[in-house]
Amino acid sequence: MKTLKLIEQYKTLLEQDAEEVDATIDATDVTEQPEEVPAPLTAEGERYLVDLLVKAFLHVPDESEGKIVKELQATMLDSNPKDVAESIESMLELSVNDTKKTLGLTTDIN
Repeated sequence: MKTLKLIEQYKTLLEQDAEEVDATIDATDVTEQPEEVPAPLTAEGERYLVDLLVKAFLHVPDESEGKIVKELQATMLDSNPKDVAESIESMLELSVNDTKKTLGLTTDIN
């Protein structure tokens, strides 16, 4: 009988502690929200980014391209990074032949 009373007392104490902890957590407080973990890249996404990085590494931008990319980075990178990547990709696609010529990687296949 004494054991049962002790268990009931401990149970009551634990329930009170749990209520106090729940009362201190404010679901609307942004500082107490768990951090969002970004979703991992898919294999397709990784290939896209690596391809874009390789093209960007091989590309020598002219002054206007550099200004455009800096402006895109400053204005759109946080809100719409996909558009920034697509804009850079289109600049790189336009000049990929020039880059290949410069590196001597073009082949004549007829």
